[in-house]
Amino acid sequence: MKNLKNTQERHVIGRLTSLLDIGYIYKSRSEENDSFKPLLIVILNGNCSSLTHELYSMVAKIFQEETDFLYRIFPFEYARQQLAKENLFFIYGCSPANLIYKSPNVENPLIDRAIDVNTFNRIEGVFERERKKINAFLEAANFFIDKENFSQAAFMLHQYIELWFRYAGLFIMGKERKSHSIKELQNYLKAFSPLLGNLFDSEIEEEQNLLKLLDEAYIATRYHNNYHINKGQIQRVLEKANEAYTHVGTVFKLKMQACSDEFSENKNSKSESDSKNSVECLANYQEIREKIQDLTKRKLYEIKPRSKKFYYKANFKVGGLADVLYDIAGIMKVCIIALEHADNSYGRLIRQPHFNIQTALEHILQLLPFEEVECLEEIIEEYIMPYENKEKETIENPARA
Repeated sequence: MKNLKNTQERHVIGRLTSLLDIGYIYKSRSEENDSFKPLLIVILNGNCSSLTHELYSMVAKIFQEETDFLYRIFPFEYARQQLAKENLFFIYGCSPANLIYKSPNVENPLIDRAIDVNTFNRIEGVFERERKKINAFLEAANFFIDKENFSQAAFMLHQYIELWFRYAGLFIMGKERKSHSIKELQNYLKAFSPLLGNLFDSEIEEEQNLLKLLDEAYIATRYHNNYHINKGQIQRVLEKANEAYTHVGTVFKLKMQACSDEFSENKNSKSESDSKNSVECLANYQEIREKIQDLTKRKLYEIKPRSKKFYYKANFKVGGLADVLYDIAGIMKVCIIALEHADNSYGRLIRQPHFNIQTALEHILQLLPFEEVECLEEIIEEYIMPYENKEKETIENPARA
């Protein structure tokens, strides 16, 4: 079954990319009441702004034949804009983990900012502000119902449902449908949110009449005086309005939870990877430290036990203490001879003996590894001595360790 789905997915991608200039394709999902439908989010390349009617028809035909998939198509710039606004549809759907196709010709990344906990807090803050704004229409509807002004109450309930449907379109489908028709907005959401798409059941005549009355309220109460809706009907519309808010809130929470879970999973995965890398780095560090310790034990000697001062040992092949003195004397004699004869002529091969001696000494000074020795001393002082002292202290005072 899984292989069949993968084959079907590759087939759809192949047909889409042969037809459209596509930058990215993400495979997300439409979740509601434990139902699952794969959703392909197609992001057109940067130069594409919209599709012709003919192309839309051809794309629709592809997905009619591949009924397992829902799909949404957006221009690159629109997707980037909505990501900047932290639209939950794109934050969740366009997660890097959902990417299944990327054009080799893509120049700019779609997501150019990190998603963190603060992102979810801001998204919830926006939802709460929208809820308070839209709820004003429900409060007005209840006010007019109490006054038995049912036509004005119907208008307020129309606005309440319309605004929730339009806002739900943003985070469920990535884009709101700008329409004042509740029927049109309901049909727009049906495939992606069956709960909202069937708020007014098309199979029940009474609910279809309520939907018609609701849509008529938008125009009739503003421009005509012959609009009529009774108390029983307005109570049924009020119930539908409350259901609309409940459904929108449920879908929002489901999508937020799914997005938050994916973020936590990715974060934990990254933490595990970072932890593994840290362990590997520590192991490498310890190996290097042990090598340096071994090297210093062979080359360096403490002036006195547990001292920070060291002296360096150089190995000379000598037969005894007398040979050491003879070697030192020989080096000094070479220097004296060179200085004594510096004024004498050395023939055509050595025309400027002072200059030659000076040049040789300058080169010797440059060859002396002062910087390397200073670096080694810092390494020993900062990284070797603390561990050496700690190990000695552990041996001498095992109880304290």
